[in-house]
Amino acid sequence: MTGVSSLHCIAYVSTATSRLATPESLDALLRNARDFNRACGVTGVLLHHGGNFFQYLEGPPEALHRVYARIRQSRGHTGIYELLNRPVQERHFETWTMGFAEPVSSELQRIAQASWTSQLSEAEQQSRRSPGLMLLLDFWTRATQAAR
Repeated sequence: MTGVSSLHCIAYVSTATSRLATPESLDALLRNARDFNRACGVTGVLLHHGGNFFQYLEGPPEALHRVYARIRQSRGHTGIYELLNRPVQERHFETWTMGFAEPVSSELQRIAQASWTSQLSEAEQQSRRSPGLMLLLDFWTRATQAAR
């Protein structure tokens, strides 16, 4: 890859604190995040199950890092573990300022524990996606189709 990508992505997992223990507090978080992400031009998805989060965000590097700094400072979760933080060639969730789903535990674990960084240079050369992103996109396609 040559030059600087105009898009960047970050994927991470974390654990909710007691501040996000109720459906109402989670709804408030989503409303606030959607507004902030929209203002920054950041898109992505948030998965939640049993107090565990997985989030994938994408957007212009400066905007994405502003959103991610805000996330890291939040007291609503702890134990942030970054899975991916790198340039990308395209948006995968361009219509979702903060898509949200609550997958079953096994699905969330499968996505969160997937290989997010292995084979990235090979995948870029062959226009393929990382294994973790492929699992997330597969889940998201099924989740959004089931909601229709």
